[in-house]
Amino acid sequence: MFTVKVPATSANLGPGFDTLGLALQLYLELKVTIIPQSTRIRFFVDGEEYPEEIFGDNLVYQAMKKVFAEAAVVEAPGLELTINSSIPPGKGLGSSAAAIVAGLYAANEILEKRFTQEDLISWAVEMEGHADNVVPAVAGGLTTAMLYRGNVYYQQFTFPPELKLVVAVPDIQISTDESRQLLPKKIDFMDMVNNLQRASYLLASLIKHDFRYLPAAMDDVIFQPRRKQLIPGFDRVFSQALGNGAVGVALSGSGSSIIAFCQQEEKRVAEAMQDAFAASGIQSQLMILAADPDGVKVLR
Repeated sequence: MFTVKVPATSANLGPGFDTLGLALQLYLELKVTIIPQSTRIRFFVDGEEYPEEIFGDNLVYQAMKKVFAEAAVVEAPGLELTINSSIPPGKGLGSSAAAIVAGLYAANEILEKRFTQEDLISWAVEMEGHADNVVPAVAGGLTTAMLYRGNVYYQQFTFPPELKLVVAVPDIQISTDESRQLLPKKIDFMDMVNNLQRASYLLASLIKHDFRYLPAAMDDVIFQPRRKQLIPGFDRVFSQALGNGAVGVALSGSGSSIIAFCQQEEKRVAEAMQDAFAASGIQSQLMILAADPDGVKVLR
């Protein structure tokens, strides 16, 4: 028996669209028990067993099947799979990436680590579609990723430990596909230049622990202005977070969660963000987290 533990992720961080990502101390855990002399697979989610016709489409299961297929395994061993996840789905916190990474790493563990981390990342990006979520889930910390000629390349950095992360999760569910439909097919040249400057400055600022101009560096001018129309109270939440002590704020992934970076006053910032959503008639949950430095772990 072993457990695969995968962190939630926050992608984009403002201007770093499909590039920057951050692993969070919020987890999906997949417990795997191998059943000898059996080929049956039992599947549990938060303590409830699901029949095969339902869990067949589950991303954990699909990812495991991907690895077994790549290894030319004709018949997988009998398994008992138990998922417990604290990552809310459809909130821009990488729930899909976490499920895919968990399944890939679980199957690879069963196969005695036959495949490399590069193999698993490549398949995860193929399945999930976004390296900025997959890479921090695997590597942990703050990451920047790129796709080049069919390959995934990334760098990982230590996220400043003095920064706490306030995540406001509104009672609004947004699919990535729905959010991407709002994105422009063409981008103004100067908007592109502004975002490129800010993403570069943001990464350098976090590496150097210099937070003076994070509000400016995280001010995306291309993607968030379009996506915010799906989130009532968006502008108020941003302004209240910054006005109550946050050093930076961004939409988390495709939303609807909003993440704020805080050196101090994280409880005050959290309450201000929740009050701002409430003023627009939206209930929200709050989480005060730290960055996860390690990424996916296999625990025995």
